[in-house]
Amino acid sequence: MTAVDDLLDHCAQVQAGQRVLVVAAPDGLRGGRNIVDEATVASIADGVRSRGADASVLWVDIPNRRDVVWPGIPTRDTVWRIPPVLKQAMKGADILISHVYDLSNEEELKEWSETLEEYRLPMVRNMATTTQLLVSAWACTPYEWVSEIRYRVAEQIRPGERWLLTHPNGTHLEGTVGPAPGKRSAYANRRTDGFHRPFPEGIYPAINPLDARGVYIFERMLPVWAGHIGVPPLFSRPVSLTIENNRVVEIEGGKEADTLRHFLAALAKAVGNDNAYEVRAPHGGVHPCAHVSGAECHDTSYREFIASFHPSSIHIHLGVGSRTAEFPYNLHSAAEIRGATLKVGDQVLHDAGRLSVLNHPSVQAVAARYPNRPELLPGVGSDDDRGG
Repeated sequence: MTAVDDLLDHCAQVQAGQRVLVVAAPDGLRGGRNIVDEATVASIADGVRSRGADASVLWVDIPNRRDVVWPGIPTRDTVWRIPPVLKQAMKGADILISHVYDLSNEEELKEWSETLEEYRLPMVRNMATTTQLLVSAWACTPYEWVSEIRYRVAEQIRPGERWLLTHPNGTHLEGTVGPAPGKRSAYANRRTDGFHRPFPEGIYPAINPLDARGVYIFERMLPVWAGHIGVPPLFSRPVSLTIENNRVVEIEGGKEADTLRHFLAALAKAVGNDNAYEVRAPHGGVHPCAHVSGAECHDTSYREFIASFHPSSIHIHLGVGSRTAEFPYNLHSAAEIRGATLKVGDQVLHDAGRLSVLNHPSVQAVAARYPNRPELLPGVGSDDDRGG
């Protein structure tokens, strides 16, 4: 119950009298991508009730649809929709705890994030969806500690500073930090203040890049949009992007480069050339224990997904869908590298895959409140332990 207690007390912040909706998809019980087990859902619901809150559990079927979204990218009228029974249940909830991979704030339907905001409903996205994952070092690392790491990394991202991303593979990408995205005045923020609360915590806010230019070489892509584009999470050959003024101007590599080139051309028909070829981010992982074994999770793509939260992982986003009302997805085609160095001004955020803020006094102070938890074990977070 270590991870369940952490999720409910520090991430969801469940209070007595609240109405908590716990959601899962039954395809995950049969080997589908919404990986889950009944024991995890039951443990979370029981934990909610033990805190004097009401727990309602909804197992909801997710509509069938094609994985690869192009050619013929759907519109708002033709894309798959949130099941109506789920939307009705959400109206009566104070907190939503979701175990559904297909209902992501950052990677899937715009309708999902828009509905959460319309209903003023905080969503905890529990990614530790099975009992094996709940007892992993990844899930049992204190949420408050990883959240503090995230905050202190984001604190070093200041508008107007120059940023530089380098890697031994030849990547050299640089630009200027733009204003914090959305309505925020600064990059540093606490997830518990908003509607999107991932558990375990894992990624700091993306840099809003100005005048990005250089070469970016990668051989991985986060699994959700890798599947939507039609490439594997791990490529057969690295892809090289030449970037000028925040735009991809050349794509080189093997078959994955060809697929990506054709996808961006198709995307341009839906969102326009400027939006399709725009580069966003970089940003990266903050969870020193974001790695699980095959025994803890049998699904290779999901293990890659978890490993993307490790400090060794940095990615940039290709394409912008938010500016086109008819485009139905939160486009998150994240081109990932591991072991890079990212500098902002005089600060080194990632040093060859390691975070500089781990020695920050506030990070150390939070760690001291959790003796003998995974983040303090010898070797955790080392280069040999980063997963993937």
